[in-house]
Amino acid sequence: MKTFFKVITLATAMGTISAANAADVQKIGVVFPSKVMQESPQRERIIKKLESEFKGRYEKLQSLEKEIKKLQTKIKKDGELLGKSEVTGLQRQIEVKVSEYKLSRKAFEEDQRRRQSEEQQKSLAVVRDVINTIAQEGQYDLILNGEQIVFSKPGLDISDKVIQEISTK
Repeated sequence: MKTFFKVITLATAMGTISAANAADVQKIGVVFPSKVMQESPQRERIIKKLESEFKGRYEKLQSLEKEIKKLQTKIKKDGELLGKSEVTGLQRQIEVKVSEYKLSRKAFEEDQRRRQSEEQQKSLAVVRDVINTIAQEGQYDLILNGEQIVFSKPGLDISDKVIQEISTK
C-alpha cells in the first residue's frame, strides 16, 4: 500500500511538473547580426560617409603613386641620355617619394580601419537597441545570436524585423 501511494504521489507530481512546463512556454527569437549589418540601410550611409571623409587622402596617395611611376619611367626612358649624377638624383627622389608613400599609406589604412571600427560600433549599438525594443514589444523571453547556434526554425528568425526597424532610424 505504501508503494502504491508513493507511485500515485510520484505520478501526480510528474503530471503537475509537465503541466507547469507546458503553461510556461517561452517565446524565443533568433537574430543573424551579419545579415542585419549587410542589409541595413545604415551600411550604405557609413560607406559613403567614410569615402567622402578619406577621399582627399586617397587622391593624394594616388597622385604620389603617379609621380613615382613618372620618375621611374623617366629613368627607364632617358636613363642612357642622362648623366650618372642626374640618374642618381632621380633615384633618390624616387626613394624619398616611395618612403613618403609607404608612410602615408600606412597612416591612411590605420585611420580608415579605426574609423570603420568606430562607425561599426555605433551601428551595433543601434542594432542592440532595436533588438531590445523588438524583444520588449514582442514579449520575447530570449533572443539568440543565430550565428552561434547550430539550428533554429526559420520561423524564429527576427532579423527582417530588425532590418525594417533600423530602416526607420
